[in-house]
Amino acid sequence: MRLAIELFAMAITITLGCLLLSSMITSGNQVADARDYYNVVVNRIEDSYCNEDVIRECINEAENKGYQLSVKDVTMYNDNPSKLVVLYYNVTFPIFNMFNKDNKKQAVIEGYAR
Repeated sequence: MRLAIELFAMAITITLGCLLLSSMITSGNQVADARDYYNVVVNRIEDSYCNEDVIRECINEAENKGYQLSVKDVTMYNDNPSKLVVLYYNVTFPIFNMFNKDNKKQAVIEGYAR
């Protein structure tokens, strides 16, 4: 009887550990996706030489993906345009969704496109 209880407790512990680790991996993937998208946006803005049409297109695309993108002009010299690019995104921890708690944390990535 004691062996059955120990095996059952071990199975529950392993299951909970797997759920926790998979939630951490999923959250890490959300952060990696946001960073990848941010790098794509910065590269597109830089490659277009800070074209306003490209910036508007990136902002619309970010909204469609569930992100909020802010681009601010911080140009000091006319021959070298600079933009402050800020990407806001939400990170969820899926294990909390099992308990009907919608925990979202907003994260920010910011940098410059030159």
